[in-house]
Amino acid sequence: MPTPVKAKEIERLNGVFTKAKSAVLANYQGLSAEQMTQLRAHMKGRALEFKVIKNTLARIAAKNTPFEVLDTSWEGPMSIIISFDDEVAPAKALSDFAKSGVEKNPQVVCGIVDGQAVTPEQVKALADLPSKEVLISQMLSVFQGPTRNFVGVFASLQRKLVGTLDAVREKKAQQG
Repeated sequence: MPTPVKAKEIERLNGVFTKAKSAVLANYQGLSAEQMTQLRAHMKGRALEFKVIKNTLARIAAKNTPFEVLDTSWEGPMSIIISFDDEVAPAKALSDFAKSGVEKNPQVVCGIVDGQAVTPEQVKALADLPSKEVLISQMLSVFQGPTRNFVGVFASLQRKLVGTLDAVREKKAQQG
């Protein structure tokens, strides 16, 4: 039976796991206290929740939430980066932290996006995706393509019609 403090933490974590859109589990072993502080500040600056939690509490809190699929991943010194807004934000934040020139980076164990477990390779692929705004603008550009082409073809037909009518007018003017 968990102590009241642990029961309260389990309840809080269960609420976090229920509301989260995505998360990345990372092994923080080998990071110094200073590096952990840098990592926490990096995540806080991106509006992400960074936690080091006990694996047993995490397993219990994950029951009946989308995080239940990560049950076997809670082993060793584990930290979790959670996003409530953007599905790819934790992966991008970890990738950016690795590019910032720190000596040691947390090792990605797995992730979860919209209730689906993802592998470390998939987390890396998510980090390499363009931002949501860039993807939306690319998609809109693709949607506008056919319309733009139709307008171009229609304008070309109008120019040809006007050119033909002008040629007919000139020919009639010469004849008569």
